[in-house]
Amino acid sequence: MVGARALSLWMAGQLFLAGCNGDKPAGADTSGGADTGEGAWRPDLVCPGDAGCEDNTGALQVGAAAIVVTPDCFESWTDLDGNGEYDSNEESFLDCGCDRLCDGDEGYPGADDGEEDGDFQAIWMAGFQQSRPASDVHDDLWARALVVESGDTTVAIVSLDVVGWFYNDALLIRDEVLARGLDVDQVVVHATHQHEGPDTLGQWGGRLGESGVDPRFKALVIEGAADAIEEAVGSAQPATMFAGSIDTAAPFGDKGTRALVRDSRDPVIVDEMMYTARFVAEDGSTIASVINWGQHPEVLSDENTSITSDYPHYMRGAVENGVIYDSYEVEGVGGVCIYLNASVGGLMTPLGITITDGEGTEHSSSDFAKAEAMGKVLAELALQSMAEDTEQSDPTVAVRSAEFFIPIQNYAFQAMFLIGVFDRPVYNFDEDEDLDDDNVPELLSRMDVVDIGGVQILTVPGELFPELAIGGYDGSHTNTTEDDFIDPANENPPDLDAAPDGPYLKDQMGGTYPWLLGLGNDEIGYLVPSYDYQLDESLPYIEEAPGDHYEETNSVGPDAVPAVLDMGARLLSWSAE
Repeated sequence: MVGARALSLWMAGQLFLAGCNGDKPAGADTSGGADTGEGAWRPDLVCPGDAGCEDNTGALQVGAAAIVVTPDCFESWTDLDGNGEYDSNEESFLDCGCDRLCDGDEGYPGADDGEEDGDFQAIWMAGFQQSRPASDVHDDLWARALVVESGDTTVAIVSLDVVGWFYNDALLIRDEVLARGLDVDQVVVHATHQHEGPDTLGQWGGRLGESGVDPRFKALVIEGAADAIEEAVGSAQPATMFAGSIDTAAPFGDKGTRALVRDSRDPVIVDEMMYTARFVAEDGSTIASVINWGQHPEVLSDENTSITSDYPHYMRGAVENGVIYDSYEVEGVGGVCIYLNASVGGLMTPLGITITDGEGTEHSSSDFAKAEAMGKVLAELALQSMAEDTEQSDPTVAVRSAEFFIPIQNYAFQAMFLIGVFDRPVYNFDEDEDLDDDNVPELLSRMDVVDIGGVQILTVPGELFPELAIGGYDGSHTNTTEDDFIDPANENPPDLDAAPDGPYLKDQMGGTYPWLLGLGNDEIGYLVPSYDYQLDESLPYIEEAPGDHYEETNSVGPDAVPAVLDMGARLLSWSAE
């Protein structure tokens, strides 16, 4: 059998290394230098302080907007066996063109782009198996933007309903914002990580080694994100800020967080805290509400073929318009609701749990009823938090940000980057030499620290394990009696004696409300704690090691976490003084 390293080298050798770059981009952190003293390291961007954002003194100004980014051109198919996987030998697509309407269908407007051309214009859905084409649209996907400003300092945060968004593509959104002449100092791009929409990374195409990214959809998202930021900038107005938090385990007794989320990997550690913020206009209306909480939006699982943003669709709608049941209602707050996913590694999932909605009905199937129940329960918690939020006194906006490099040690990922399945430049390796431990390609990424009043946001470029943020190796964050801290049947349990001591990321954060923004500016895969990073001996990164080690197969390598933790600590501790 061919080894994984040999496989990646063979695949890379068959194709020209287009898009690769052996040079270090200007501004990226490569020094590893000290953070104090003469010639000390400094973030790439510091606001207030840098040219154009010299100060942040002044009243808080806030704008928000939501722009639809649902794909508008793809063809449908018939899933005969209901497994969500297209088999071209047994199943057929409907060659009806972009609008999915054929001659004889109600409302047929005539032939359109791609109709009856014999070519399947598929939207390949992301997050589970390959070859899962979309059949229709259940609800819209969105780019939802929040713009905050005080003095000369302006930060835009845009949340995209996609599985992930690479850093080089985040730069395209930032470039578009600047090209429109918008006075924004930093654009933070976030992916909600929903698993029921188009592939935006390349991993889930029609077959192995084939990208599933549709360039038209990618362009639509870039334009929609810039539109949302532009509309938010144009609507910015004086605002009062409220912020708070709620323990999502507390309302559910012994069931705890298992009422909402399951940690599928030992040790069972769940960040129970949901954070909220609300920005209110001078007339008392809500400009925007923001929710920060961590879980995979994958209620619909792998057999669904309808495009949807999953439970965030129902959660955001209920926060804006109210939670409505036959027996009671909870009033919404209006405005634009924005969901910022947090620590989803480990992994945090709704699969395998039963949701009990507000009227006591239980939902365990992977269907839209469960997604709606999840969204409504989360919305009620968020609305409860917002009702008790604390007004922030004279809130100001600040940001510090830096680029840095992350090595790609995963052999399979090396091949996918080098052959263009992942359409993204890689750096700092000799492309004329074989890849080995001394010649490892690297990714360029970015992390930010954003302060808005008492809220401090740390962006993380992937799927962070909660224990890296909060610890919990003593069982203090299991938050349920329905799961063992470590499954007694686990054949290869983690060695907790080797687990790291604090301070963990949230311990290092300032502000009253520490928000981890997962998949912020980038998606590099799972960020697995170093003490329990284990690879299969025969096919590392391809097969899982015994026990709970799926996440390693979808990570860039063991050195990613030390790089992220180091940059996080640098940004959090850095001060102009």
